[in-house]
Amino acid sequence: MVLDEKYTDFIKENFPEPFNTPETYEDFILPKIQQHDSLCTATIAEVKKNILPPLMEKYHYRFFCRIDADHKIKQPASIIDKIIRSIQPGTGKGTSEPYTLENFTTTMKDLARFRIVCNFIHDVGEVAESLKNSSTLGKMFHFEIKSTMQLHPAKRTSAERSVKLVLEYKAKPGLFLEIQVMTQLSESWDKKDHYLVYEVRRRFPDKEDKNFPDYLDAKMHAMGELLYVADNYFEALRASREGDNTEARQL
Repeated sequence: MVLDEKYTDFIKENFPEPFNTPETYEDFILPKIQQHDSLCTATIAEVKKNILPPLMEKYHYRFFCRIDADHKIKQPASIIDKIIRSIQPGTGKGTSEPYTLENFTTTMKDLARFRIVCNFIHDVGEVAESLKNSSTLGKMFHFEIKSTMQLHPAKRTSAERSVKLVLEYKAKPGLFLEIQVMTQLSESWDKKDHYLVYEVRRRFPDKEDKNFPDYLDAKMHAMGELLYVADNYFEALRASREGDNTEARQL
């Protein structure tokens, strides 16, 4: 992420010396999220070793899921961006306390995250249920589950459909990580929307008309819904092929 004037000014005005420059500010942030990184790595190891293998064995005759942990820690520039947006009128956290350099490590719930990408809607439900019912994760974390898989369009702010599990480490309250579970088609939409819409809107929130003259954001939302229709059609074909008369799990 390229730092423009808004970010460099924030760094100069708010970071303590010698971390108040674009060249050194990351050295202030990265040590503060090292625990998040370690906890995320340990959780991924548990998921790979004990949670996914029974499902992979059950559905060994086809592709079931994969773990995407390429960006398991939020980048320092993105953290700064989220702090700035939280204190800007109309773009922040509503009535919640704004993010600051002092509280972001215990209030941002997505500093550490990884994604489990599944083949079918059915598989998303199976994985989410296994994560929720894991005795090991249950001993380690408090769970908050947010699903947009079946959320009515009027209540949606994005076309992404997923199950997000927000986990708070019991041994250290305020230490969070997020697990996202979604289909391959939903992930493909998310990757494109992040570049075409999300990043542009995040960096230039006051230039909607200039940045989306052809209603690109509306087209991307419509494409997300079309992919969800495709996911449901593939789900019906899967159920027919596998002789599965039960509905996919929904959380």
